[in-house]
Amino acid sequence: MISDIYIIWSFIKTAFREFWWFFLFIVLLKVVLDLRKKSKIKREKEKEEIKEWESFEIIVNPLILQTPKAMEGVFNGLHALEKGYLVLEIVGFNQEVHFFIHLPKGLKNFVESQFYAQYPDLEIIPIKDWLSFLPPTLPSKQLDTWGTEIVLEKANQFPIRTYEYFEEAKEEKRIDPIANLIESISNASEKEYFIFQLIIRPLVKDKEKKFREEGQKAIDIKLGRKEKKVYNWVDWIFSFFKNLLVAIAIPPVWPGDETTSETSVSISVSSIDKEIIEAVNSKISQLAFESGIRLCYIAPRDIYSEISIASFYAYLKQFSLKNLNSFAINNKTITKVEGWFLKNQKLYLKKYQLFNALKDKKLPQKAMVLSSQELATIYHFPLLKVKSPALVRGVFRKGEPPFNLPK
Repeated sequence: MISDIYIIWSFIKTAFREFWWFFLFIVLLKVVLDLRKKSKIKREKEKEEIKEWESFEIIVNPLILQTPKAMEGVFNGLHALEKGYLVLEIVGFNQEVHFFIHLPKGLKNFVESQFYAQYPDLEIIPIKDWLSFLPPTLPSKQLDTWGTEIVLEKANQFPIRTYEYFEEAKEEKRIDPIANLIESISNASEKEYFIFQLIIRPLVKDKEKKFREEGQKAIDIKLGRKEKKVYNWVDWIFSFFKNLLVAIAIPPVWPGDETTSETSVSISVSSIDKEIIEAVNSKISQLAFESGIRLCYIAPRDIYSEISIASFYAYLKQFSLKNLNSFAINNKTITKVEGWFLKNQKLYLKKYQLFNALKDKKLPQKAMVLSSQELATIYHFPLLKVKSPALVRGVFRKGEPPFNLPK
């Protein structure tokens, strides 16, 4: 037994001594391929960035009766967008809440028609981008900023809690989750800015196919169905060296040689798993978007307080479902630095980069997939029952001109 181990160990040492250069080549090749992939992704993102934007403010009618279901219809219509992406914002300043939308040049008529189809009493007014009134770079001597991007805690196919959970059959019992954010802004200082930026791009072709396949895999796992493994070149290289090292004692085994049982296993699905299966199936059957959420808080240094950002967390926490999905902070983007070495310089750089991404409406570092129903849950116009003084509503209601109006 000892002699066999000695022989195997000697063989391993000899193989490593003779083929070390090959191992090194594999490692270096992996590093080069990873760097090339990252560079390609960066170049593609730069090509996709929109250079010319048109900005609009959406004025909500005081008698608006539509629920988030109407906004879901808007997002379903916007899924027809073929190129570029859209940026929607909920912004609080001067103790008021404003709804903005930024479009690539030339999309005004298309986007307006989707909103007016569901909300005929809206006012969509062209404006100069409100961010142009802030300093070109932040933080500055007068203003400080905090920000982060948001990601999903679990895989994309698992949904968050949607607006249907908040609705009741009786109107007076309905809860509007956006009221939470509006009330927080109404209690803030006039000089504080709260920015909720939503970036959306329709999920199409290969990305859409992959998203639905991943969702189906999640369902199959819950149902106990076995997945057929797909092997790549890494598996074959690993198998080659594994077989080379143990060939003396064990016959070689190659990818795909493993025998698997084809018999299906009958399992009982628990009520929780059944709920997960239904939720995942519902999400992957809807139109979906590559999405990003960017949060930003700006205030003069004398009143700046990161305690104020709790209003963002409270708003997003409402959509959490422990057995499904929830929103989480992207730690790579949050304006927070650990350690002491060059801490102030690193913190300034993170804040500078976050504000630039916000101002230039850049795509998020890590996109998540949200369905039209999920988007309508986190971005919609407040129900009539939301009476906060911070909410900017239109004074008049639009109507059609009389048919006999002289020309």
